[in-house]
Amino acid sequence: MMKTKIIASLGPSSSSEEVIASMLNEGVSGFRINLVHGNPEYWLNLIEKIREAELKLGKLATILIDIKGPSLRLGDFPETLRVSVGSIVEFSSDYSPKKLMVPFPHFEIFGKVSLGDTMILDDGRSRFRVVEVSNDRIKAEALTNCELRSRKSVVFQGKSFDLPYISSEDAENLKALRKFADYIGASLVKSPREIETLKEFLKDIGCNAMVMSKIETREAIENLNGIIEASDAVLVARGDLGMNFGLEEVPRLQRTIVENSLRIGKPVVVATQILESMISNPTPTRAEVSDIANAVFEGVDALMLTGETAIGKYPVEAVRWLRRILERAESYHVPVVDREKMAKSLKKRYAKGVVELAEDLNAILAIYSMKGTTVFSISSLRPRVECYVAVPTEEVARKLLILWGINPKVLNAEDYMEGMEKLYSFILRSIGLTKGEIVVLTYGLRDREQIVKIKVVEDLNA
Repeated sequence: MMKTKIIASLGPSSSSEEVIASMLNEGVSGFRINLVHGNPEYWLNLIEKIREAELKLGKLATILIDIKGPSLRLGDFPETLRVSVGSIVEFSSDYSPKKLMVPFPHFEIFGKVSLGDTMILDDGRSRFRVVEVSNDRIKAEALTNCELRSRKSVVFQGKSFDLPYISSEDAENLKALRKFADYIGASLVKSPREIETLKEFLKDIGCNAMVMSKIETREAIENLNGIIEASDAVLVARGDLGMNFGLEEVPRLQRTIVENSLRIGKPVVVATQILESMISNPTPTRAEVSDIANAVFEGVDALMLTGETAIGKYPVEAVRWLRRILERAESYHVPVVDREKMAKSLKKRYAKGVVELAEDLNAILAIYSMKGTTVFSISSLRPRVECYVAVPTEEVARKLLILWGINPKVLNAEDYMEGMEKLYSFILRSIGLTKGEIVVLTYGLRDREQIVKIKVVEDLNA
């Protein structure tokens, strides 16, 4: 079974229950819903189809909901606008394809835009140079042949704007979806303060989702370790990183983010152009295969498909190819983390001790966890033995599904001891242990007393 996980973005190409179920069956552990596109009715319909697919297949899936954050985006317009190099496009409140005018409803930042500024859109596919600016419009010269579409992100290279982190639109959307989110994708994070603001807001509205911070701005790189510490998980947003830095900087930045996340002990996901060519082609390029394998070698927890599954022609095939590449890469490489340099909290030291005990005994490691906290620490150590995890609820299980090497089983129990015994019985029944094999059983770290059981298999009918 794959240890590196797959997250698939949902969109027009993957909005049917059939496609969602097929992707889940092909190995998807989580689905991403992007609040930039659609409305609450549309998103709730997608969530209902995810739940129906779960029931049909007997599998669970993490739901990651991306908020817009303080992003700059084009407004809504009905069709794709094709632009040639050298053309002058007007960004204002109006839309006119004949006059090359597109809506850009962010007049609050126009006073901070200067002549000569570079505008980058759509993950770097479109570039413009500002040639005129006023209080209600920006005129810019196209530096590339490109296509402009509704709601595509806009970055002014080298510039940052002070905007509220949680917009009224994000707030209302989160309230509507609060019961269904396992993770909230925090877009355009600049500092730990914004993560704390988001967590406080989620608590206030009764949302138990964890926060996955998307690293995509210059400020995020400057405050990287503080952001990782404050987050529950981290995402390497290569699209916006490529817009805010030179494209040639993205591999270095990815490695830095992954290494720091692993050292601090937080799950890390890589996204953008994983299998970009499969938006329109049924097979990947060799460069994409190498890129994916290198992410496995770096030790990422998960890879996220975006346009490939949201708008591509081959969403299920993209998942199938990604699974195939991950399985092959994992067959000849096991990621190794420097455990001695990792965080030294009591919980993490305990996790390290349990993992290394199981490794020294060449044993199966089995953990029963009520809230999943210890499982995060176990996964971050990248154990070199088989690891089985059980939790009491589907809600806890869904938060763990995107962690490296973790495939939780839901086993309801009154307490930890009962949970451990149920997990041990499940292992005996399901994986065909032979006499003499060893299982190390434990549970989440408690305040007063901790029990670690070492069981040598004797009676397979026990």
